[in-house]
Amino acid sequence: MTVAAETTRNPAVFYARIGFFVVALAAGISGAALLVFPSGTSEFFSWALGPPPLAALVGGFYLASAVVFAVAVRLPPDQVRSLLAASLALTLPTLVATPLHLGVFDFGRWQAWGWMALFITAPLFWGGLLGALRGTETVASDRERSGAALGLAGALTGLAILAWVEPGAASVLVPFELAGLGGRFLAAWLAFLAVMAAWYAVLPERRFLPSLALVAYPAAGVIAGLRTFSDLGPGRVAYLSALAVMASAFVRPALRARAS
Repeated sequence: MTVAAETTRNPAVFYARIGFFVVALAAGISGAALLVFPSGTSEFFSWALGPPPLAALVGGFYLASAVVFAVAVRLPPDQVRSLLAASLALTLPTLVATPLHLGVFDFGRWQAWGWMALFITAPLFWGGLLGALRGTETVASDRERSGAALGLAGALTGLAILAWVEPGAASVLVPFELAGLGGRFLAAWLAFLAVMAAWYAVLPERRFLPSLALVAYPAAGVIAGLRTFSDLGPGRVAYLSALAVMASAFVRPALRARAS
């Protein structure tokens, strides 16, 4: 079915493609700024995101989003529901966390109001599209499921919950400090990846976008870590190695899923 026919059949396809395009563009710009200037977030970001390794990591995740969302623009509707679900898993916890940390925002700056507008509307937008683009996906049989991806999804979910509930406690998992809204924002990104890993595990016919994400985001994390290597604490090598291993594990699945 052509893009025009899909849009005529279900207008939500059009809105999804527009949303993906806008996110790809905005994420590319924001990600580049955060990665290049991780110590200057108070000047251009919605709030003073830090420390620099966390700002760079979030910047890397934004750049990965630019790639993943740009690819999603041209995919058929049944291939993008994983991204809609993961985006909801990212934006909803961030929305819940934001009122807990209003003190970090300077509401004399438009960026602070932009953050509020984005995370109030985004869960409604992605959630609405997820419902409107209901597909015919069927849960894989036990034989088809990926046990490794299920395990990864479970681990990421546990880490996301820990980092959201008690960001300081989650600092032992990364070689930089986690606290406040920064820690909870990272937890939301972990929830995003957990959904992608779970989708990959149970829907073998819809694995391309999740596997691409599971390459792009950890790889971006490695780049961010190298950018701020001197600011990372003990365990930096193990941390970057773990991200690199995760990214490399999904390269072949992504290529295989794309070719099928």
